[in-house]
Formats: sequence, structure tokens, C-alpha cells
Amino acid sequence: MKQIRYIGVILLLLASLVPGPVQAMEMQKGVRIAEVFQRYGKKKNVTMVELSNELLETYGMAHYKSIVIKDDPDALRFIRECLEADQQGARKIKEVTDDGGVISAYYQLPGRENDLNRFILFKLNKKRIITLVYIEGDLDSDDLISILFTRQDL
Repeated sequence: MKQIRYIGVILLLLASLVPGPVQAMEMQKGVRIAEVFQRYGKKKNVTMVELSNELLETYGMAHYKSIVIKDDPDALRFIRECLEADQQGARKIKEVTDDGGVISAYYQLPGRENDLNRFILFKLNKKRIITLVYIEGDLDSDDLISILFTRQDL
């Protein structure tokens, strides 16, 4: 019986060390777009990417998550609702609207910690492909712009 309890304790400790959905949600705590990743992340015609710490440290990031959704009007409507909520209190670095709806946005959200900046990037292209990116890190908006326009492997 002691051995079973011992194994159970070890498994719980190991499970707490592995990043999972709960920790990913914790990183995006207070951000409504987290619901987009949860709701659409595993659906058909969707690509979701979450980068590992090794890759992120190179760019001064603590968390990177992106989702690309192909031609889904319901998802677009939901994402725009989430963006509307998340932009409250955020710094609008860029926002483009067309026909009454946001088609491109770059917001810097208030950080949860002093040295941690949070960003949301959104783009709807002419083929109705939606791209949504969430980034946390010690980089600032200028650093992020440099990375986006000089690196092709993100």
C-alpha cells in the first residue's frame, strides 16, 4: 500500500512539472482571446502553434501562441468580439477596419508583471484566412516589429 501511495505522489509531482492546458491558460489569464485557442484549436481547417521555451528565449519571449483559421465566419465574429473585450485598456499600436470590422490589429496589453509585455496581433486576409497571435515577453513593441519584419521563420 505504501508503494502505491509513493508512486501516486511521484506521478503528481511529475505531472505538475509538465506544461499543460492549465498552465497555458494561466499564461493568457485575463485575455479573452484565450477562448479562441480553446474553442477552435483542434478543429478542421485550423492550424495552431505554441512554441517551446528554447525557441522563445532567443527572441525575449515567454509565451507564443498562434492560430490560423480558414474561412469561418462564426470564428471571425467570435474573434472580433474577443478583440473588442481585450482592447479595453490596451495600447493600440495599429488597427485597420474595413466595412465596419477589424481586419488587422496590433495591441499591447497591460502586463501582468512589471517586466512582462503582452501583445495581440490579428489579421484577416483577402482569402478570409484569419491569423491570431498572442505573445508575452520582456520584448517591447519595437523589438516585436523588428522580429516580425526581419525574421521569416516565425
